Amino acid sequence: MKETYKLMKQRIAMTLSLLLLLANFSPLALARNEEQSGTVEVHGIVTDEQNAFIVAAPVVLEDAQGKKFNVTTDDKGRYKISGLKPGIYTLTVEVEGFAKFVQPLDLSNKRSFDFNVPLKVFISENVEVKNDTAGISTEPDKNLSATVLTPKELEALPDDPDDLLDTLKQMAGPGEASVYVNGFGERGRIPAKESIQQIKINSNPFSAEFSEQGSMRIEIITKPGSDTYHGSMRFNFNDDILNARQATATTKAPFQARNYSGSFTGPIIRNRWGFSLDMDRREVDDNAYVNAITLPLSSLIATPFSTTVLQPTRSTNFSIRSEYLLSKKHTIGVQYRYNERRQQNQEVGNFDLPERAATTFAKDNTVRFSLTTIASEHAVNEFRLQINRRSSGSSALNRAPAIIVSEAFNAGGNQGSLFADNSTDGLEATNDVTYTWGKHTVKTGFRAEAAKLNNLNQANFGGTFTFGSDFERDASGRPLDANGQVIDPTNPNAVPVPISSLELYRRVVTNTPGYRASQFSINRGDPFIGFTQWEMGIYAQDDWRISPGLSLSYGIRQEFQTHLQDKWNIAPRFALAWVPDKAKKSTLRVGGGIFYSRLDSGITSSTIRSDGIHQQNVVITRPDFFPTIPSALNSATNGRITTRIKDANLKAPYQSLAQVSYERQLPLKLAGSITYTYSHGADLFRSRNINAPVNGVKPQPEQGAILVYESTGKSNRNELRFSLRTNFSRKFTLFGTYVFAHTKSDTDGAGTSPANPYDLSIEYGRSSFDIRHTVFVGGSVLLPWNVRLNPFVHILSGRPFNITTGRDNNLDTIFTDRPAFANVGAPGAIVTPYGVFNPNPRAGEQIIPRNFGDGPGQVSVSLGISKTFGFGPPIGSFPGMSANSSNNGGNTQQPNQSGNTPQPNQSGNTPRNNQGGNNNQSNSAMGQAMNQVGSMMARGGGGPGGHGGGGFSGGGMRGGMFGDSRTKYNLTLDVRANNLLNHTNFNFFNGVLTSPFFGRANLSGQPRRIEASIRFSF
Repeated sequence: MKETYKLMKQRIAMTLSLLLLLANFSPLALARNEEQSGTVEVHGIVTDEQNAFIVAAPVVLEDAQGKKFNVTTDDKGRYKISGLKPGIYTLTVEVEGFAKFVQPLDLSNKRSFDFNVPLKVFISENVEVKNDTAGISTEPDKNLSATVLTPKELEALPDDPDDLLDTLKQMAGPGEASVYVNGFGERGRIPAKESIQQIKINSNPFSAEFSEQGSMRIEIITKPGSDTYHGSMRFNFNDDILNARQATATTKAPFQARNYSGSFTGPIIRNRWGFSLDMDRREVDDNAYVNAITLPLSSLIATPFSTTVLQPTRSTNFSIRSEYLLSKKHTIGVQYRYNERRQQNQEVGNFDLPERAATTFAKDNTVRFSLTTIASEHAVNEFRLQINRRSSGSSALNRAPAIIVSEAFNAGGNQGSLFADNSTDGLEATNDVTYTWGKHTVKTGFRAEAAKLNNLNQANFGGTFTFGSDFERDASGRPLDANGQVIDPTNPNAVPVPISSLELYRRVVTNTPGYRASQFSINRGDPFIGFTQWEMGIYAQDDWRISPGLSLSYGIRQEFQTHLQDKWNIAPRFALAWVPDKAKKSTLRVGGGIFYSRLDSGITSSTIRSDGIHQQNVVITRPDFFPTIPSALNSATNGRITTRIKDANLKAPYQSLAQVSYERQLPLKLAGSITYTYSHGADLFRSRNINAPVNGVKPQPEQGAILVYESTGKSNRNELRFSLRTNFSRKFTLFGTYVFAHTKSDTDGAGTSPANPYDLSIEYGRSSFDIRHTVFVGGSVLLPWNVRLNPFVHILSGRPFNITTGRDNNLDTIFTDRPAFANVGAPGAIVTPYGVFNPNPRAGEQIIPRNFGDGPGQVSVSLGISKTFGFGPPIGSFPGMSANSSNNGGNTQQPNQSGNTPQPNQSGNTPRNNQGGNNNQSNSAMGQAMNQVGSMMARGGGGPGGHGGGGFSGGGMRGGMFGDSRTKYNLTLDVRANNLLNHTNFNFFNGVLTSPFFGRANLSGQPRRIEASIRFSF
């Protein structure tokens, strides 16, 4: 086995090395084999004075006969005009708020001409650079069903990175979305909102480049460095005096949040080497809300117990990034990031009493490196490498055995977080090659991730007593009916009298004969495990622009992962986009593909730890001891060791998707889309006890529970999504999404266990992700006196919850048993708002479906109000920002504002010298290369045809991070109200049928909170 594993590792290493060499040298080979053509192509990037990309800018090229060629720049400021005849042309770019740019171009002796356009702000007009304008396109990454958030739209979302990530995941949809920051996989804390340039969700949904489908992929692009020095300092503050009371609390608990953040960016060597620095310190004194029913030993009377527990959290985040233009074809990016978080009194609240508190910590050190190579006009190679070390741990304040009284209270020590000290060393390497040839953009590459996990975990080494609902019993422990008679198992009409978990606990505490705890479990053995895990994906795709109104994208991806028997996971993808009308105001898209999921390292960790040898998990049903734990548990009554294994045929789960969408450009600068998606999941993970009793007898009597992870689940989802967005004007933007969906499945994840381990057919029902209606609406409104409003509305319909009996009816050691349907008046029937149920079903009775309960909907309305005060010199009166002196030029010639006659290049004496000025050819080449890789530097990679990009998204730096005022110094005051209407949003509904809390929520979401901030920027 060791030799096989060693050989497999060697093959993986050789494969990675070979792919890396091929990926880095293939652009050079491709460049040497480009086809010859008699036509001319002009391409370049349109930027402002800060090298920010200008999107949706109209570019007009006119020949000597007056024939015009019209294109608009994409979201990275790029334009391209192909199929031109050699000759003399005039290039014109006219954008509101900028001086008109007119330039003659001599294309007589060139086959490919790179010409970048620097636009200058026209100071006499008080306008701002526009954000991305929604428009119709057949490009695969410009689907209007995607959610694209620019800095202005991000203002409507929460400031706290954790809350922001939660909101983004809710916008993405059901399941666990993957996050990418500048092309790197992100499993920690996302960057602060002020350092984010753009966020995309569901961009290019059927790309073969990623494992995940577009709707499950959140791509974050941070702001790059600039050629002038900029910085900001911000302080956020919130206190309980500004907040409403928590709905489930009797009094308002003390609360305070303080957030200190800052950023600084600028050049080290102008036009060649830049840097960006961000830091964030957050101090939150929050509270947990405990709502339980306890049984004080002094009275032994069920008593409601409510309190709040202070939960201090301290987090520090620091990041420094630098991009260096090594040559006109090579750009290097380096980033170091440090995150640390410490939390006290965690895992308290709901039914967990204060004595179960634990302290947790997490720390993350990450180094990122990128190399972007422009091998030719048509070939770009992007290489990214990430090395990180994540450590985390926990320590319970109380090491006593845990006492779990189902849906009443949880006391004792926190055995789940008794003590843990974990570390993960990760390595991620990615290489993408993009080659454009005629109407084709071909992209291929790989992503490889390796992790070494060291895990020391003493969870449940102190033991856990579980009390579920039970029955009236005699002194020998035999169930009794309503007449006090012992139940005859052969009598189908005999019904035991149920008692609650709290009543069972009271009788055990008082040593009432015949009553015992429902279950006792404890772990023994070695708490340490360590292993490595590799994941790898290889892909190739082609975006074929068949005609201006028709494009086809197709590709294939192969997934590989260690600790999984199934090695070949081939995932084909395709997408077709067609403009059906002559006015080019609509696009019809169809697509499909297969998307594989990964095997979480937690499953591998669990099977290694609980193999019965490395560590023993002893489970005893109805133990005859409490609260003292005997030293020799293996000889205790019914004591058996629980083991966890992987099914021999365990496969990677996958989703098969089919999608059709219609996008339309509407009046008033609106653009909307309607999308239907069908998704079928197969080979989904679940957990099942394959040694549960059959007719009272275990298949392997000498063994305890054998919990196997298997891939036998399935799911089906039908989704209809409506999206609408507009940049109506500089004063008003809007984006909104409505989703109507229906999701059914027979598992909700690897930790899901069936009610009957031998009958999986009764598990198919509503998924826990089955939220029928979802609404997101956000925007930005500029009022008089430059006061800006940022509203955000989030509405969800009810989420389902599972209804269980609260006891282990089938003796499989798992408390997931569900009741059966019953008639009113039937013996033992319980009448609820959700129906009439029998908590003690017999053979042949119909078990209720999974997730049969339905909670209420949720509504959250947030509103931000901000005002920016500008002071100091205007932006045109200090170096690098003058309206008369561009960063991209070396002279001070006024731009042509009338547009009547072409004028010389704004930057120098020759057309090619538009970046360097003064005929300095070295600087000219440098400036051209900088603009070519500008989009790549924004994320440490990317490039023409690639997914890198960002930049400043149409001047987002001035309009987003640095306010609306066009002065050197800005002071912004911001007040944000979260849950403005103070709507009570209940969470965690109790589904235990015999609990006094059944059908009720024991916890509610955040009440109204008002946060104030002050930000200074320059």
